[in-house]
Amino acid sequence: MAEKSGEQLCLACGLCCDGSLFDNVRFGPGDDVEGAKARGLPVKVSRAKVPVAFVRQPCSALCGDLKCRIYAERPSHCRSFECGVFKESQSGQITLEAALRQVKRGRRKAEKVRELLRKFGDTDERSSIGVRFRRAQRRVESGLVDGAAGDVFADLGLAMHELDMLAHRRFYTREDNS
Repeated sequence: MAEKSGEQLCLACGLCCDGSLFDNVRFGPGDDVEGAKARGLPVKVSRAKVPVAFVRQPCSALCGDLKCRIYAERPSHCRSFECGVFKESQSGQITLEAALRQVKRGRRKAEKVRELLRKFGDTDERSSIGVRFRRAQRRVESGLVDGAAGDVFADLGLAMHELDMLAHRRFYTREDNS
């Protein structure tokens, strides 16, 4: 039953794949990068001293019904990530209904950020929220916006902060040091 409720929770959410929580997903040492490319993922490789392969978010393998089309072959980062809401639900700390409310809250906050980004003039839905927000921030810092856009950016900054706070409190996980 716990597995079924976990699946129900994930299929109601998708925040870890849709660009709301992460900007990219790194491939680990055992991941099949060439296989991921063959399955249609737009894999990029960093120019760092030790190159790292990654896929930008939102993930192109995420379908409209929030299912992953490469679920069985997804990168190790995706296989190992369990959000805080999922963990609390699976352990019985919160009910599935409470977990679904947290997911709904997170999705509303992410959608508010996306709405404000569009209002600010950034309609690039192929980039993560974080990338889009930093792009908007650079526009403001460069002085290339008028007062109305500055007002939208103020609302955007607050909405982004609220999403970040919720993500850190409820979705990102930390290793227990106890």
